[in-house]
Amino acid sequence: MAVRGDEVASAIDAHVRESIEKMVSEIRSSIEDVREVVDQQLKAALQSVQADVNSVTFLPHIQKSVGELEQALGASRQAALVADASRLKRAVQVVERGKSQVDVLNALLEQCLEFGSRAALLILRGETFSGWKGVGFSDHGGNDEMIKRFNAAPGLIPQLDEVLRHERVIEWDGANLATRFGVEASTKAVLVPMVIKDKVAAAVYVDVIAEEAARLDGSSIELLVFITGLLVDTLALRKKSPSPSLSDTTGTGTTRAESTAPGMAAARQAPAPAPIPPAAAPPAPPRPVPAAPQPGPVAESPESTVAFSAQQIREMMSAPAPVKPAFVPPPQPVAPPPPPPRPVPAPAPAPAPAPVAAAAAAAVHEERATTQFIPPPGVAHRGGPGAAQTDESKRHDEARRFARLLVSEIKLYNESKVDQGRKNHDLYERLKEDIDRSRQMYDERIPEDVRKASNYFYDELVRILAEGNAESLGL
Repeated sequence: MAVRGDEVASAIDAHVRESIEKMVSEIRSSIEDVREVVDQQLKAALQSVQADVNSVTFLPHIQKSVGELEQALGASRQAALVADASRLKRAVQVVERGKSQVDVLNALLEQCLEFGSRAALLILRGETFSGWKGVGFSDHGGNDEMIKRFNAAPGLIPQLDEVLRHERVIEWDGANLATRFGVEASTKAVLVPMVIKDKVAAAVYVDVIAEEAARLDGSSIELLVFITGLLVDTLALRKKSPSPSLSDTTGTGTTRAESTAPGMAAARQAPAPAPIPPAAAPPAPPRPVPAAPQPGPVAESPESTVAFSAQQIREMMSAPAPVKPAFVPPPQPVAPPPPPPRPVPAPAPAPAPAPVAAAAAAAVHEERATTQFIPPPGVAHRGGPGAAQTDESKRHDEARRFARLLVSEIKLYNESKVDQGRKNHDLYERLKEDIDRSRQMYDERIPEDVRKASNYFYDELVRILAEGNAESLGL
């Protein structure tokens, strides 16, 4: 029995070993199969990586293409910047041609349309913004006159309050202001404060509609408003106009007066009456007319002015009239003389006498006596419009311009009071505080000898505020 048990154990051991060897063989076979599969996948991955490495050889070509594209974009951007600078310069040139505050502000609004769809100027009175004028609203479903009826007390429009408190530019959709202006909501808007005499005096609103969204240029608008504020602040002090840096470089020689007053330029270019040809006995020259001072860069009005306080004005109205320059009556119309015979040529003809028509035209232009300063005959301007002015005439020209600036400012900020004062003939009572303050500024700025020899401030009150009717002042 013992022998048989050993045989069984040996048989079992042999069978187990055979089974284990068979399993190991199968596992090795499976491992070989897996290894082959892995090797194939690694080869495929290596080939893919090699292809990627080969594609990197095209990198210099790609870099070159990207560089060329960047250069093209840079050139386009530079051209766009130059074009924007040219547009801004043209806008500043137009604004600078204004000869008064009203002209400058009107030109500002018109030029804002180069950088937006609609523009409005809101004047600050106390802490309330009131509409002064709008442009572009009638062309986009609204009415420009609606702006003049706009009033915004503190707290009504948050953006206006922020402009007043923080004195900074505001950009937003502009929907709340556009709605109050009676037009469809804008896509984008900018609100720029205008600083005059170191304080916010107004705000310029510019917006764009959806179809013109690309037109809005906030930076150009900010610069244009800033320059306009400086022009308004220094209008009476400027000597050179236009500025040399903004002069026309096209060689046309257009002056500021010709560009701002086309009618005057046309009148200067109109043919003058033909002078009387020399005859055997030349006619006697007419009585000489005192030469008027040459005008400054801005065309002057025939009326002139005086600076007095309210009490002095009343005393002046009741006192005997002061002695005024001699009045030269206009010549009586006479029938034109018959054409003289053709003169006989002479070997050395005498110089032709001064045209009589020019003297007659000057006499006709003198419609009435004024308080305008007339320099003595010895210091009168000679040599035509290009001749240099004397120091005395320059001082009077400066006084006249300063008076016109002061009175124009009164009218600009008090349009409704001016309209009512003209109707009721009580302009001085309604604007007493502004007139007295401006008169004081005039007295402090203008020398006493100029104020005694002229009446510029008073005449500008009559001409600008009262529209030529002195009774409207109520003095």
